[in-house]
Amino acid sequence: MSRRQQTSWRAVITLSIGLVAGLTGGAQEATAQPAPSDRIAVRLNVGERPASRTFAGTRVFTVFAEQGSFEADYEIQQGGIVDGGISFLIWRNLAIGLDVSSYRSINPARVTSEIPHPFFFDLPRTSTGVAGGLERQELGVHVQALWVSQFADWLIVSLAGGPSLINAQQDLVSAVQHTELGFPFDDITFDGHSVTSQSANTIGVNGGIDIDTFVLHKLPGLSRFEMMENVGLGLLIRYVRGSVDMRVGDDTVEVDLGGLQLTAGLRFRF
Repeated sequence: MSRRQQTSWRAVITLSIGLVAGLTGGAQEATAQPAPSDRIAVRLNVGERPASRTFAGTRVFTVFAEQGSFEADYEIQQGGIVDGGISFLIWRNLAIGLDVSSYRSINPARVTSEIPHPFFFDLPRTSTGVAGGLERQELGVHVQALWVSQFADWLIVSLAGGPSLINAQQDLVSAVQHTELGFPFDDITFDGHSVTSQSANTIGVNGGIDIDTFVLHKLPGLSRFEMMENVGLGLLIRYVRGSVDMRVGDDTVEVDLGGLQLTAGLRFRF
């Protein structure tokens, strides 16, 4: 394990412990907050990750007996989120939970290349181009400690945090193709690219707030169903942070994972 990975793991563990301690350490002051009467809560959400993330990778290769290279700047754009989870109230306002989220998007990368000259040393030609259709998928398993407050029979607010196990799949640019523009070959144009799909797992951290309302049973036509008192709607705002190293040939690309997630959906309490 590299020094950077060791530092990242220590930061994740420290932050996770801090989140849990922050939720439990204030228990004495927060005992005045009303605890929910239901022991089990289930969440089903859909939404998006609204903010984009960027990272870059450089590939070095040999051509015309010299060293060439290209840098790919990736922009991970907005994408859909599907999320579901369950939590169990274990003591007063304190609960433990497990959520699973899935994210997918198709993104571009801007590629800047330096290609050696076929006749002259130390006279590289440069080109730029866009590699499109690069897929990113993330599957996150979020372990959480939650502090749950029931402000009214119909309003429950939960603060949550903990570690996340993230599986990431990412299409990375592995090679570039160019067209020579003719003698004396001083110029080239970006003509295409090759892609490799990489997958890796890492441990990250998550934190968020969940706001649940249980008012469906008050709507006309639903009030006669007693079970609707336990069915509600919720808004989940969660931030997930992580990173992982992926390889393209002999080169390593540090890939940023996670980001802000905005989802909404159904809530069930038992």
